[in-house]
Amino acid sequence: MNERNRHPDNNRPRRGPSGAGSEGPSDGRLVEVHSQLSRDKDEPTEGFSLTPILIVFLFCGFGFWAGLYLTRNSGDFAPTAFDLNAPKASLAGGPVAFEPDAAKGEKLFLANCAACHQATGLGVPGAFPPLAKSGWVTGSEDRIIKAVLAGFAGEIEVNGVKYNGNMPNIGAGLKDAQVAHIITYVRQAWGNVAEPVMDTKVAEVRKAIGNRAQYIPADLLKEHPLEAK
Repeated sequence: MNERNRHPDNNRPRRGPSGAGSEGPSDGRLVEVHSQLSRDKDEPTEGFSLTPILIVFLFCGFGFWAGLYLTRNSGDFAPTAFDLNAPKASLAGGPVAFEPDAAKGEKLFLANCAACHQATGLGVPGAFPPLAKSGWVTGSEDRIIKAVLAGFAGEIEVNGVKYNGNMPNIGAGLKDAQVAHIITYVRQAWGNVAEPVMDTKVAEVRKAIGNRAQYIPADLLKEHPLEAK
């Protein structure tokens, strides 16, 4: 065939200026590029980095300083500051004697006793006896403490009216101070006049009666008769 009439082979790969085929870089070139990139990377190091260790020490030091600062500037704060029944602290920082608080007692009374005896202390006619102007309340503190701690069931007479109900032992689930606050409140509310009750007295009576069952009112009156008016 004449060279002049020969058609060019369109399927033969053409070489670019670099001599590589149209398929892309050769395998040798790829290996060379990969080796170059590997040499450019930082070699991994063993051990700890200095910066994180410094941050840890700074954080620990700040925590220690903050704890020391709060300790010295807390104003003698104690967890009992929010406990309504905890003994109050004197200005000198030492504990002082328990102080019966009728205001605290009122809150406790409304939460534990008012459902039966009512917030007015008048009780419910025919069902629950009144506490207002009641000799059961203003008389012997031992009697009322025992009634609150153990409860009683049976007939009771208050101000000439008889009631036959059941008083639960609400004091069994309360602290001595809480019982003292409640009794102090009812002995001084609704026109009642009587001395406050101390938490130590409640603790003494609680220890004496133990976990006894409810009193029968007549038996409780044998131990602590109603005072003459």
